[in-house]
Amino acid sequence: MDLHELINRAWHDDAFKRELLANPKAVIERALGVVLPDEVNIHVHEQTPTEVHLVLPMPPTDGDTE
Repeated sequence: MDLHELINRAWHDDAFKRELLANPKAVIERALGVVLPDEVNIHVHEQTPTEVHLVLPMPPTDGDTE
């Protein structure tokens, strides 16, 4: 499963979506077949017609922000 499939499953499987929202790291590790380091935290936010989420990425490591 890739991220697109994970999102699609959450759209169509309410139990999966609830679990993803409640425990995103465990669900993503299981679905993608990966183990993430303990220090990595994952937050899943559900966008709605009246609530939009903007994620600010980390700045580039080379200092070029243009």
